[in-house]
Amino acid sequence: MINDVFLNRVIDLKSKIDKEKSFNSGMEAGAKNQKIEILIKMYNKGYELQEISSVINMTIFDVENVIKEYELRKKSGVNVIPVNI
Repeated sequence: MINDVFLNRVIDLKSKIDKEKSFNSGMEAGAKNQKIEILIKMYNKGYELQEISSVINMTIFDVENVIKEYELRKKSGVNVIPVNI
């Protein structure tokens, strides 16, 4: 009986840890998507790369890559907002 209670608690803890990891991963993905949306809005309004980079806290190289991917997707008409940084 004691072993079953202990085992159930371990399983519950593992389940809670997995849920927390999943939630944290979702929050990180949401933050990245929000950065990309802000980047694209600023780019479309004519901000310079250095300004965009400083506002969203990304390197200029990463900003350029996201913009290049955005332009390619825009030309092809497929899922305009890139999802990877």
